[in-house]
Amino acid sequence: MKKIFLAALALFAGLSAYAQTYQPVTSKNKTYLATVRGVSYNYKDGVITLSNNGSFDLGTVSIIASSKVDSTLFGIALFEEGVDKGTSVKQTVYFTAGIGKDSHDLSLKQIDQKNLVFSFDKATRAIR
Repeated sequence: MKKIFLAALALFAGLSAYAQTYQPVTSKNKTYLATVRGVSYNYKDGVITLSNNGSFDLGTVSIIASSKVDSTLFGIALFEEGVDKGTSVKQTVYFTAGIGKDSHDLSLKQIDQKNLVFSFDKATRAIR
């Protein structure tokens, strides 16, 4: 029984190393934390789905992506039109790689999607 548990644990640990990572919000700002409470997002095949189940309508929201294996990779999904509470919206992630003059756009086929790390970059409340 113990061997089966350890084998299952090792298999799970091996599989989880190849999954996308979603960074938690690390801000200490109470207003920002209240703004993003209830807001979630999910990535699949180059598209971020943002769900606003929070208490506030959102203005601009940006979610950034980096890579565990390519330090020059940068991705961003920008929601400029705002997100009303209780709704979900989708946005394509725009990816680039390189530094300075060597920076170039990447197609989805060129990205190791399993090693992406996502986090909130910005979230503001809408002014209505």
